[in-house]
Amino acid sequence: MTAPLYDALCAFARQDGLRMHMPGHKGRAMTPLFSAAAIDYTELAPTGNLYTGEGPIAEAEHLAASAFGAAAAYFLTGGSTQGVLAGLALCALPGDTILLDRNTHRSFFSAMALLDLHPVYLNVPDADHVEEILAAHEGIKTVCVTSPTYFGVVADIAAIAAVCRRHGARLLVDEAHGAHFSFVGRGPCAAGRGAAISISSAHKTLPALGGGALLFTDGSFPPALVRERTAMFGTSSPSYPVMASIDWARAYLTGPGGEAYRRTAEAVAALRREINSRGVFHALTEEDGLVLDPTRLTVETSCAGLDGRRAAALLAERWHIWPEMDNCRCVVFILTCCDSEGDIARLAEALRALEEAAGCKGNRPAEALPPAPPEPEQRCSVRAAVFARRRTRTLRDAAGCVSAVSVAPYPPGVPVIAPGERITAEVLDYLARTGYDMAAPVDVLEEGVGTPWPKD
Repeated sequence: MTAPLYDALCAFARQDGLRMHMPGHKGRAMTPLFSAAAIDYTELAPTGNLYTGEGPIAEAEHLAASAFGAAAAYFLTGGSTQGVLAGLALCALPGDTILLDRNTHRSFFSAMALLDLHPVYLNVPDADHVEEILAAHEGIKTVCVTSPTYFGVVADIAAIAAVCRRHGARLLVDEAHGAHFSFVGRGPCAAGRGAAISISSAHKTLPALGGGALLFTDGSFPPALVRERTAMFGTSSPSYPVMASIDWARAYLTGPGGEAYRRTAEAVAALRREINSRGVFHALTEEDGLVLDPTRLTVETSCAGLDGRRAAALLAERWHIWPEMDNCRCVVFILTCCDSEGDIARLAEALRALEEAAGCKGNRPAEALPPAPPEPEQRCSVRAAVFARRRTRTLRDAAGCVSAVSVAPYPPGVPVIAPGERITAEVLDYLARTGYDMAAPVDVLEEGVGTPWPKD
């Protein structure tokens, strides 16, 4: 197993040199919390430099590009958020209009505020809708899509990328939840399937430390410019243990970890079949007409009369199982190569017991999520809203105001209200019906607080 950065840091640590440099722990594990301290370094000749692409970091990134099927790969220690900010700074110029998947993470809205970008929203992320919008907006040269979604739904990236190329646009894909795809038979990363840039969170689905992520490119961007942009939105002191964990995870997955992940995918497929055979809960499968992440388990419980939020609470209270997320309809579980057969069997048994304990009878129509409200009216740019003078209201009292922030139930962090949009009664009703805390504070623009904005 070859992991050049991890190996270099371990070899350097074994020299037991006098560490007269940061980090301040000097490589001593004061408590178990500091078990990675021995390989926590700064930029030195043996350790390399992330933002100049030197030493074992560059070698590790080259191996990552090959393993994930991209022309180039760049380590990130600020998560996919850092990659989204850097990626948009590479693809778009200040003032540009971009085509943005509405089902996107709030980090895109932060990027729009910082870069003064203006969105046209894509409500259905498929090639036909992208074609339609790009034909109507010839000035759009950057398209942003999320695939897979938090629920594991996958878009046809190759088809969307082909449409973008025909219109002279670049495709940026947020695949934060798809870092494992290359190892479970889903092909290369999105940058290897036609996207100009894709961003993956290694820490979400790979055995890597928190904050570890990768930015992949199709090779059309100068490496020095990519590193400049990633440095612009990242700390000047990137974590070496985090980078080493990305390198180690890649090495592991190209060896025994890949087989472990494929076994997990097979186990999830079997678990989906088992759940659906009982006819009480419903696990999303590709028979539902979706292309899915083979290891993401989304279980609809409302079809048996059990609110997904209550189901998640019961799983935690009675069986000490903590799902990734829940809403009024379903519960979402992330399974990876690190889940053993015993772990998956425990989850399966808990779901069986949950059906019985909740008194679920099954065969009821699934409780539909409230229909999405009409897209709120954009009253000013994202940038103007974020940096405007503001006041704080409770959400329930903010009808008619213009939001200065993203109102995004988390997870998955997809804004229902974006900065610069007018908060309507329809939107507030939707948030209330999905269980959002209506007493939560929300910052709104100082102008027009408490009164509806006049229509143009």
